[in-house]
Amino acid sequence: MSKAAREEDEWLFGWDATPGIVSVWADRDGRALVWRRVDGTIRHEQLRFRPWLYARHLADLAHLGPQLRDLAVYPAAPIGYREFDAAPGTYRFLLSARSGRTLERALLDGATRRNGTRPASLYDLEPDYYRVGPVEQYLMASGRVYYRGLAYSDLHRLQFDLETTALDPQQGRIFMVAVRDNRGLAQLLEAAHPEDEPQLIADLCALVRARDPDIIENHNLFGFDLPFLMGRAEILGVQLNLARLPGPPRIERYNDVPYAEPTERRRRLRFSLPGRELIDTLDAVRRHDFVVRDLPSHGLKDVARAFGIAATDRTYLAGAQVYSTYCEQPELVRRYALDDVTEVAALSERLMSAAFALAGMAPRRYERIASAGRPWAFLSRC
Repeated sequence: MSKAAREEDEWLFGWDATPGIVSVWADRDGRALVWRRVDGTIRHEQLRFRPWLYARHLADLAHLGPQLRDLAVYPAAPIGYREFDAAPGTYRFLLSARSGRTLERALLDGATRRNGTRPASLYDLEPDYYRVGPVEQYLMASGRVYYRGLAYSDLHRLQFDLETTALDPQQGRIFMVAVRDNRGLAQLLEAAHPEDEPQLIADLCALVRARDPDIIENHNLFGFDLPFLMGRAEILGVQLNLARLPGPPRIERYNDVPYAEPTERRRRLRFSLPGRELIDTLDAVRRHDFVVRDLPSHGLKDVARAFGIAATDRTYLAGAQVYSTYCEQPELVRRYALDDVTEVAALSERLMSAAFALAGMAPRRYERIASAGRPWAFLSRC
């Protein structure tokens, strides 16, 4: 390969050729956990990186005096900067530190001295500063990307779907969970009586940890299943541990549009799970229909029929009738629930190839690429 071709590959796919990355978790203190699938097994790494951001000026770090170091001379300085050959008023400086929290506190202290009032966060200082999330910081600084050397079929994908007695976790409960994966699992967890629900949630968590998937999927996962599951676990006092070790055992909430109106923020609420990628196939359906405009609706059953992935003997039930049907004909609802997760798996295989390929080029989590309104929209922000 020529030098020019090698450089082009590095621009497209990153300069670190580490294979098999299937998930990354990082925090503002500069800690990164990386999970890789190698020869069919999972390996994990615990690493350190220097959190960073871009700045238009150094005024808010002037109070550090000689403690602020030029990274070209002192690359391991506790807080440092690198200046680019760029015009004033642009992002001329890269700031980095051993701890992102330390850097943020220093900037907020400096802005307080400069302006007389303390900003609540760095968001209040935009557009003087530009930053991305800790995972993106780690990937961009390391030159790593997801899925080098992996095909989509190499990933361990698991789908789960809740059946509930109502749409509000304050009013209803989970009475069934259908679970399948692309390694042969097809299983139902049931709670016929209210007192069985805590054990159902605990069993679901245990099953996910035992199967150890790289990806968890469902249709409307972010809009219904995860919020409902988290709501019921909180009400019942059940620990919801779905994460992959050694990551923190928590589901993290974030919002794709922090400056939007409250109704839009609620609609764009997202979740992240250390060590696993969370995929909502509804996002992929919306992206497809935004371009093609050929779907009767974005609901799973309509989409499955439109794409020809619905089985001829597929069981259909009206949503409002599922629980009452379960009380009278439980086997019918069991078939219905397993058909749901089977269609989610097929829908993912049909629509997720572009996001999977892009995750092998872009320094971002696969789940964040998959949930973007337009797959390419974030590239201008990286």
